[in-house]
Amino acid sequence: MAETIETPVAPAPEAEQVDLASIKQMVDLPATATDVELITVLVNLIANLQEKYEELLQDAVTLEDNVTNRDIAEFADVIDENTAPFWKEQILSNRSVALEALSALRAKIAVPAPAPEPAPAAPAKVTIPLRNRLAAIERTVEAVAEAKPSAAIANDAVKIRNRAHEIVKSQKVPFIVAFARAEKEITAPKE
Repeated sequence: MAETIETPVAPAPEAEQVDLASIKQMVDLPATATDVELITVLVNLIANLQEKYEELLQDAVTLEDNVTNRDIAEFADVIDENTAPFWKEQILSNRSVALEALSALRAKIAVPAPAPEPAPAAPAKVTIPLRNRLAAIERTVEAVAEAKPSAAIANDAVKIRNRAHEIVKSQKVPFIVAFARAEKEITAPKE
């Protein structure tokens, strides 16, 4: 069988006795006033306090709006019309953090962007890249036109070409084969 555990119960607090006579005296009612008259006076008193509270609340809202609008006007260079409602809400919820963020935005915008560097001027000399992908040699058209091979090299080249034509006619072989044979004949060391 299960045993029941008894928990001690705290005694109920005594109901506070309201002294109606002192309340009637506080609201300037005679001691002989009825409870209905007392309730009516208390309701009117609460209504008056509610009106004063509403007026104070409206004044506070107006002051908050004035301060917020002043802050938004102060940061007009950072806040545009589209973001103004967002920033107004942020200023109302946490003014110090919102103003700090707006100051940081202003500082970021105020930093001038570095000016773009001007494009480099076109090179005066034309470079002709080599086919073997080594560094390009700076050569102008005039330098290439003025360059003349040495007389000995030019003389040998002419001799090889002429001999290659003779071989093509006499032996009926392609020019490239004839050129190779003529080159061997002419450049071979003489005994």
